[in-house]
Amino acid sequence: MEHPKTLATSAEFVESVSPLEFDTESESFRATYHSGHDSTSLAVIAVVATALDREPQNLTPLQSVIEVDALDILMGSSTGPSNCDRISFAYHGFELTVTNEGVIKATSSRE
Repeated sequence: MEHPKTLATSAEFVESVSPLEFDTESESFRATYHSGHDSTSLAVIAVVATALDREPQNLTPLQSVIEVDALDILMGSSTGPSNCDRISFAYHGFELTVTNEGVIKATSSRE
């Protein structure tokens, strides 16, 4: 089994996001963040921007695929405890899963 590769997170505006790890076995990226410190929506943008090696401002706005305020509220970002276990949605060629434990997993949805 190969060890995950680690990439530095490109989005400096999200301080609590851990370095992004790429797991070659599952072909997915994974990072953690602290929902009490940073919003879930910004953490998702940071993860996707890093995975794509792009600047966050060059991504399609996240609100074009999901209601960002609802995402932040449901996942407990700075507003108190989480209201759900996990949320999954597609964004920029990834199937993203965000958990109430502060884990973001991005699996390529490209064939």
